[in-house]
Amino acid sequence: YLAHCCAVLVYVVSPELIVLGGGIMNRSCLFPLVRRKLREILAGYINTPQLQAENIDRYVIPPAYGSSAGVQGAFALARRAL
Repeated sequence: YLAHCCAVLVYVVSPELIVLGGGIMNRSCLFPLVRRKLREILAGYINTPQLQAENIDRYVIPPAYGSSAGVQGAFALARRAL
């Protein structure tokens, strides 16, 4: 399901990268599975450098701040509002 969601994002908005976070993504073993399935779903239809096998690890990534990404984002929004 995550790979299908990523495929829809690729088809609709063509993001520069996809960041997957949250509790379930704490299981790092899911990232290779999602990446592989995403490439399988796209089946070469979208042929960009970031979706190639050697680059996909830098396209579907975990959040840089790990499990505190939500809190860091909230602080950033608060700073911007001030």
